[in-house]
Amino acid sequence: MTNKPPSKSIGLLTGAAGLAALVFLILWIGAVRQSVVEVRVAIAGSDDKVCYFTDSNFQLRWIHSVEKQWWEEQYQRLDKTSTEDAALLLTTTYFEAFGAGTPSTEPLAPIQKPGYLGYQINEKLPSLNWVVSRLTKGEIDYDDYRFLIHQWVPDYSEVVIMPKTYGLIDRFNKDLCHELPSDGSR
Repeated sequence: MTNKPPSKSIGLLTGAAGLAALVFLILWIGAVRQSVVEVRVAIAGSDDKVCYFTDSNFQLRWIHSVEKQWWEEQYQRLDKTSTEDAALLLTTTYFEAFGAGTPSTEPLAPIQKPGYLGYQINEKLPSLNWVVSRLTKGEIDYDDYRFLIHQWVPDYSEVVIMPKTYGLIDRFNKDLCHELPSDGSR
């Protein structure tokens, strides 16, 4: 019995299959999208600061400038087929002190937190514009992370929080918010 060398056709077939797999992988990487919540801050004279998180539920917390008490707003990312259709839903708001401008006509939140008064809001928003400072100690809480945004940006920065859809390349080019140096993880 003699050993025959592999034929050229098997080598060509293997090469073609490898090339097809590579093309499929490149197309897959370009097509796979993930819904995120993007946090963007425009800094005068430099590039925007941008980070993101993938959890669909989050809350904003800050100390109210007049009452000097914690306020919390709970949000949910509503995904749609395109980024333009996506929205944020303000589900509930909680506060320790009741004062002027406090919502009082909405129904009470189904879950009350000790020491807080909560209302169910259910208002859809395309994005949030939020001004933070060290005095108000603004933070974004999601999953098991507490992102101390007031330590990440200069005082009185306008933070834009919006639902987005990122591709794989976007995710490599941007940071997860909880991986930034100002992280206050629990």
